[in-house]
Amino acid sequence: MDRYSFSVRLTPGARGLLRPGEALVLDWHRMAICCAGAGEMSLYATGEEGARRRKGLVRIKGDDPVYAARAIFPHLAGREVTLDARKTFGLRRFTSDLPRDFGLRAVMGYLPAPEKRTG
Repeated sequence: MDRYSFSVRLTPGARGLLRPGEALVLDWHRMAICCAGAGEMSLYATGEEGARRRKGLVRIKGDDPVYAARAIFPHLAGREVTLDARKTFGLRRFTSDLPRDFGLRAVMGYLPAPEKRTG
């Protein structure tokens, strides 16, 4: 993978918990006016039709219905992201393998180097 591209992969668990017609969204929420890139990431399921119509979201290449905000692309460059899900007390919870403080680290320049996966 080159340093400018990224890939997003769903685990079988995440695929199984997505309902028909739903997609996952890696969204970027702007948190500050003074720093254009300052923000925080969120991951949620929504109707694919709505995600397709929403400005600022781009469908990620691949078979899985995953969309990402254009503003998050520079922060994901060179990374392989895995999205997972589990059900707790009847509620679905989608998670990623990105650091929990991904947004803060990204805008401060303190993200760890992307891991190189083989195979």
